[in-house]
Amino acid sequence: MERKRLMMMFVFGILVAGFGLAGEGLVSAKDLQIAVMVPNGVDPYFTAKRYGYEKECEKLGAKMLFYDAGGYANVNKQIGQVEDVLQRGIDGIIFGATSTDGTVPVIDKVIDKKIPLVIDNLDSATKKPVLRIMKNGILVGQLRAVYIVDRLKGSGKVLLLPGPSAVTLCQEEYQGFITYAKHFPGIKVITEWTASSPDAGMKTVEGILQANPDLKAIATFSPPLTVGACKAVQASGAKPGDILVVGQMLDAGIDDYMRKGWVSATVMCDHIEMAREAVRMVVRQIKGELKPPQLVLIDHYLVDRDTLDKFEKSGSSYPKEWRR
Repeated sequence: MERKRLMMMFVFGILVAGFGLAGEGLVSAKDLQIAVMVPNGVDPYFTAKRYGYEKECEKLGAKMLFYDAGGYANVNKQIGQVEDVLQRGIDGIIFGATSTDGTVPVIDKVIDKKIPLVIDNLDSATKKPVLRIMKNGILVGQLRAVYIVDRLKGSGKVLLLPGPSAVTLCQEEYQGFITYAKHFPGIKVITEWTASSPDAGMKTVEGILQANPDLKAIATFSPPLTVGACKAVQASGAKPGDILVVGQMLDAGIDDYMRKGWVSATVMCDHIEMAREAVRMVVRQIKGELKPPQLVLIDHYLVDRDTLDKFEKSGSSYPKEWRR
């Protein structure tokens, strides 16, 4: 009897040890808190991405904490938000930078503390190993340039609104556009770096149109800039299609502007699926299944009025009843 009791205790000990070894290093997503930190939450692009972050966290059972810096100029505010997150404790961070260079010290601190981190789309120029999921800014700029050069048959003035100059993605999109357009001497590019807002887009385009009434096309970085550009074109007395406007994404009602002819084309990516993938990446890093450095580049494609209703929208749209 005593021998049987000892044998049962031995087997139980093996099972406990086995469970301990199997569970070591494993993390349930239901125990996780993930901070999602964006630079400009009022931009409809980030509203759409918030849907992706939120739904993927819900799917995995993790809790999302959402932080908005309130604009690309608010670098210090975003740094303070990261410092607050570090103080309170967090399992992982998904981060889009207000400034490529200005956020490096605080992002280095996150990495040094070994907090799982995914940089999503808007880069911080840390030299330390990190996971990134990014747009291909060069390709985005080139897609806009190809469309405009083709429609203008290689000749005409073009206004390029690449967004905030402190953001690497904006610089890349600018380079993509310029490096393609330079091969066509008849294309004259005017570049204006601005905030990413409707007011900045409208005021800038109004001023450029006054000085350049022969402007033929406008290329914009974001939906807010696209909306501002369209309003300025409308106010100038131009008719739909007189001035080509080529933007990015369909957020902020850009699809309606396209149907009415004010926007000729837009460069797309599956940004909601991109947000979902960022959540999956940070959870996998927390679980030890994914280690930095790694870079994921997403696909891009151009949609015009003829293809507006013919492309797959599941990765770039959310239900109208969902709003934040």
